[in-house]
Amino acid sequence: METIAHLVTPYLFRTGSWIHTQLRHARRYRPIVITQAREDPAAFPFEPVHCVTDSLGTLARIGNRCRELAGWRMTRRYLELLRSERAVLIHAHLGWEGARALRVAHRAKLPLVTSFYGRDAGLLPRRWHWRARYRRLFRHGTAFFVEGPALGRQLARIGCPPEKIAVIHLGIDVDRIPFRVPRAPGTGPIEVLVSSSLRPKKGVPAAVAAFARAAADLPHARLRILGDGPQRAAVEAAIANHGLAERVVLEGYVSYERHLAALAATDLFLAPSRTAPDGDTEGGAPVALIEAQATGVPVISTRHADIPEVVRHDEGGWLAPEGDDAALAELLARLMRSPERWAQMGRRGRARVEAEFCARRQAERVADAYDRLLAGRPPA
Repeated sequence: METIAHLVTPYLFRTGSWIHTQLRHARRYRPIVITQAREDPAAFPFEPVHCVTDSLGTLARIGNRCRELAGWRMTRRYLELLRSERAVLIHAHLGWEGARALRVAHRAKLPLVTSFYGRDAGLLPRRWHWRARYRRLFRHGTAFFVEGPALGRQLARIGCPPEKIAVIHLGIDVDRIPFRVPRAPGTGPIEVLVSSSLRPKKGVPAAVAAFARAAADLPHARLRILGDGPQRAAVEAAIANHGLAERVVLEGYVSYERHLAALAATDLFLAPSRTAPDGDTEGGAPVALIEAQATGVPVISTRHADIPEVVRHDEGGWLAPEGDDAALAELLARLMRSPERWAQMGRRGRARVEAEFCARRQAERVADAYDRLLAGRPPA
């Protein structure tokens, strides 16, 4: 098989399960990883992973002249690895990695694909130096993958030629996530789950407020929050302000296995995504929404970014207008009081995931795009 060099730094941040899934399900092309930093490799096992900074020592940390030398040595190391692994194409994950890879791709004379996922397309282009870097990337990069049409439109707005953009849904390992038949109504307390980083675009304080309003007369309902981040204090304050200390559990970051186990044990999944004050967005959609539907868990989310591409309203769940916290609480309340709907929503959500978000199928679509690019044709 021909080799595709996947560039992502670090390999792999704790919320990067979707990148690991892409690597694991590649079949027609052999994937390798080249990174500038390793992070908890045991969480996302994969081989080979080449770290170009392993041999730099303290060189990259002392003075501008040494940083320039370190940058030259890293570029040389990239080129050595691409040649020794006989890579035919570079696939950078996240826009900043694509911008960083542009010089290497040019010197290696290899096509460069960059996958954008969200923050890289919404927040970074507000900074002038990133707008300049992205202009070069869009001019010289070969193709750009996005997980949905809304993110594709965002890339076009910031200067990417539309003919270079291909929409390829993110995939999940459906076989790893068995469908869970919803429990019978009235057989236990209602469990609501939030699983995300605690960042403004995730809207977790709004999730707490929506739960407080929706479950005001359901004392047996519980909210479980998995995740951590810069808004932890705001989330804790929301829990306290609504008097929910006995009904909300804030667990912090958990492993991917515990995340999946929590999905299998919950009744409803809540994800009130929105545009953050600094412009950060989901870009595409949280992968957890796909995983929840695969499990058979109905979701309550928002019409934000590519979430409507992932969750069809009244199929796998319900969607509130972005930023309308009253509507979010109303939908959550209705669904909490309508357990007879859960099974049908769960089946519809699972069917859509199997049809459009199965990792094996999406890996084939990525390989098809590689085929076209290596033949000198547009990605889609």
